[in-house]
Amino acid sequence: MPYYTDNHSGKALFYEDLGEGQPVVFIHPPGMGRMVFKMQHELAAKYRILLPDLSGNGDSDVVTHSPDITWYAREVISLLDHLQLESAVIAGYSCGGMVAQETALTYPERARAVILAGGFPKVETGGLRFEFHGGMYWVEKSPETLAKLLSHSHFKDEKLKRELNEHMAKSDPEAWHAFYDRALHYDCSHRLENLRQPLLLVYGSKEFWISEHSHFYQACPQAKMVVIEDAYHQTPATHYDRFNEAASQFIDAL
Repeated sequence: MPYYTDNHSGKALFYEDLGEGQPVVFIHPPGMGRMVFKMQHELAAKYRILLPDLSGNGDSDVVTHSPDITWYAREVISLLDHLQLESAVIAGYSCGGMVAQETALTYPERARAVILAGGFPKVETGGLRFEFHGGMYWVEKSPETLAKLLSHSHFKDEKLKRELNEHMAKSDPEAWHAFYDRALHYDCSHRLENLRQPLLLVYGSKEFWISEHSHFYQACPQAKMVVIEDAYHQTPATHYDRFNEAASQFIDAL
């Protein structure tokens, strides 16, 4: 598995590079690392799937204990530079979607399209704010407990649970906490009219405290939304068949 040297920090950052074809970068939420996208490996049969561990997460070096969303967006661009890719589809899950949006807004020529799974431009609802504060609380008190809770909420298969749990245990707690905190205060809602790339929004029908953010994306000229019935927030893991199908149809139409 390869590492690349980040353009700005000089630190070693880890990524997986699977398949061939249209490049798609998947960006994970705080602490979870690339293992949360285990079920997206099957997309490598059609596309080039790139799965980085952002700095301080998983197998990547800690660059700073105060990372922010723009910092992580630069890391995504560093990966594209390393692979000599002019552009890619930028996909983000949950809080990783903030990194995807920042990447597309700040480096529009590098983002061919954007996919957001449970995406939001800012933390607007009380329910989502509660989740963020809960995440920060458990990272401070017991990151091991949070890793176990999240691995169980994403996967039923015991092997996959164990792999995600063990991968999250590698994440640096300070960087993990800072990712939550910076995202809690991030807001790109006033810039969404500049997100002119094709945009796919995927929500679970039961995650109303997050999908309520979908109205912000009415400002995006090429936005499309897919709602997966009987699903909560973790669609790339729990409803991967329907998520992958929606993503594949979107990419094929580019």
